[in-house]
Amino acid sequence: MPSIEKVLGEAYVRGARKALVVGVTACSEFVFDILNKHGFSWVEKPIEDFPVAEIASYDLVVVFSGAGDDVSRVLHACIDLSISVVAPVTDHHVSRRTVFLMSIPKAGTHMMIRLFDLMGLPRSSDREQLPGTWSTPVGYEYHAPCRELLDGDCFEPIGRQLLFRSPAIFVYRNPLDIVVSELDWFVKAGHAFSGYLNSCKDESEQLSRLIVDQTVLGSIRDRINRYAGWVNFNNVIPVSYEELVGARGGGRDTQQADSIWALQLKLHIAGSPEAFGSQLYDPGSATFSKGIVGRHMERFESKHVELFDSLPQDFMHSLGYTRNSPNSLRTSEFLYRPLVVKDLPTELLYTPRLVGKDLLGWNIVEMAGQYFPVQHGEHILSSAEALAFSHQHKGFMTISDAVGSAIYRMSCIEAIKQQQELTAAHGAEADRRLGELLSRIDAVKQQQELTDAHDAEADCRLSELLSRIDAIKQQQELTDAHGAEADCRLSELLSRIDAIKQQQELTDAHGAEAGCR
Repeated sequence: MPSIEKVLGEAYVRGARKALVVGVTACSEFVFDILNKHGFSWVEKPIEDFPVAEIASYDLVVVFSGAGDDVSRVLHACIDLSISVVAPVTDHHVSRRTVFLMSIPKAGTHMMIRLFDLMGLPRSSDREQLPGTWSTPVGYEYHAPCRELLDGDCFEPIGRQLLFRSPAIFVYRNPLDIVVSELDWFVKAGHAFSGYLNSCKDESEQLSRLIVDQTVLGSIRDRINRYAGWVNFNNVIPVSYEELVGARGGGRDTQQADSIWALQLKLHIAGSPEAFGSQLYDPGSATFSKGIVGRHMERFESKHVELFDSLPQDFMHSLGYTRNSPNSLRTSEFLYRPLVVKDLPTELLYTPRLVGKDLLGWNIVEMAGQYFPVQHGEHILSSAEALAFSHQHKGFMTISDAVGSAIYRMSCIEAIKQQQELTAAHGAEADRRLGELLSRIDAVKQQQELTDAHDAEADCRLSELLSRIDAIKQQQELTDAHGAEADCRLSELLSRIDAIKQQQELTDAHGAEAGCR
């Protein structure tokens, strides 16, 4: 969020000079200092005495405090005025609410979606409608028919659903132009109605079918009346195609800016309506045909006008159109109509209501517009208990989704039980096998202990044997040493004997010679 100093500075740059300051309490010195710093002249008024009749004499309104209802009342007074507004974020701010979109087919749905994008408002699923987003009634995408959606409310009340406790936008268009846009769209080969319309001999017959034929689509009156009831709800902001399209689509840029500005004020959305409008008309839309106000005048023949006039004109009047008026005569009425979003007290919003029972051990209970599967035996008797339960459990947007969840949960419980039984059976078998394995382990341990004892005795005997071998080796080594010495002495002795022999032989030779002589 930009600071108030920045916002006031930007307002001054845009030309604002005279400010009306309103709030529940006296304005802070901080805000006054900023106003004085930028050179604003200003007047302070309590919010309960907000001077609606005088507001046109100011070019800046600063709301510095107040509850959501008070702030909305001040913002609503700024509709259709060229004025800057600075206001606090309250529970009425778009970030705290979900904005719903409903529209008549071929009435400019994608133009409104583009406007949401330009405003920075993302989309959330119809199954999970979140604050600060736009969404659609569950199950209908954009084109929720009022009549069918509310058809069973007398028997199955849906008034606590978020749709009826939130701001909603309903996009409508001149039915005469819707017929032409339908023709351009339905004749495409990929559309289910292409065979129905392309069997006609020419475009004239195709238009006639779209106006009055009852066999397939119903008449244009039937189709419009399915949706037209939304204009009668005070939490719904009706916005026409002709307002939004701007000059490029055959409308007026000033009317476009006024319409966007009113939406911003009612939804508490910041920004410039002129900046949004300059980017809004989108010929690149997936369903764009030609997008010009009053196209029926180029395509209708006199017989088509007669067929159209032959229908009861209630569907035209409910939207504010006449055959000679391309724009709705109710535009100003809807523009200035206050947005009223009901705020139900907790005891009414969360009073539990049984909508389905005895479903595979589950009941379906509606609380605050959501449907909760509740197991048999669990009792929710008060709004306080319902509020606590809703914070701890997931709710669903439709009864069928809640039933599906109950069935799924029951299936999961049965699957868990079967798994537990199977696990128990496997556990018994596993215990038996484990017992056998433990017995085998004990036997192996005993065998190992016996083997270890034998190994110890063998080790002892081996050690003794090795000691004896070492002693023998030592004795042998000693004997070998003595033998070597004896050999040495023997060799010496033999040498001496050889020397004595040689001496003896020499003596004998000398003796023989002496005898001869």
